[in-house]
Amino acid sequence: MCAFLLIGAPNAHAGAWAVTYVDPVPSIQPSTTHTVGYWVLQHGVRPFAGNLDETGLKFRNGADEKVFVGVRLPEPAHYAVAFTLPAGTYEVFGVQGIFPDHPLGTLTVPGTLLVKPVDPQLVLGPVEGPSPWQEIAPPLPKPAVSAAPEPAAAVESSGKPLPVWIAGLVVAGAAGVFLLLRKRLRPATRR
Repeated sequence: MCAFLLIGAPNAHAGAWAVTYVDPVPSIQPSTTHTVGYWVLQHGVRPFAGNLDETGLKFRNGADEKVFVGVRLPEPAHYAVAFTLPAGTYEVFGVQGIFPDHPLGTLTVPGTLLVKPVDPQLVLGPVEGPSPWQEIAPPLPKPAVSAAPEPAAAVESSGKPLPVWIAGLVVAGAAGVFLLLRKRLRPATRR
C-alpha cells in the first residue's frame, strides 16, 4: 500500500509516511510575500513524535524548483512558511522532513491554490486518545460515510415508549393483513 511512497525517499522510515494539509490560502499575487500555515501529520492524522528536520513548501515550474523552509508554530505539527513567486503556474508539494514530499496541488500566480484531495489510503483512522490540539487544529478529512441508504423520512423520538394501545393497533393491523392475504392467496380447491 505504501511502497510507492518509499521509492525515491531513502531517508524515510520503512512503512512511514505523512500528509501535508494547508490552512486556507489567500489569493497569491506575483512578487508579493505571502505567509501560509500548514500541518505535517504522520499517517495523515497525528503529529510525528520524533524530529522531522526541515519542513516547508516546494514550488515547481517546469525545471525551476523553489523550496521555502517553514517555522514551527505553537500547535503540534503546525508550521508557517513565507514565500514570494513570480507569475506562473506551479506544482506545489509539502516538504515533510524525513518523510517523502506530499503533492498538494497546483498554484496559479496570480490566483489561488487548487488543492488535490488527499488519497484516503494515506489517512489511517481517527487519532486514539485525547486530541493533541486545542482551539487551533488541522483541517482533517471527515471520516468516510457509510454507503447505506438513508431512510426516506426520519422520525424524531421523544425518548418515551409508545403507548400500549398503539402497539396493539399495529399488531392487530398486521394480523388482519396476514389473514386477508392468506385467504386470497390460498389455491382454489377442485370439487
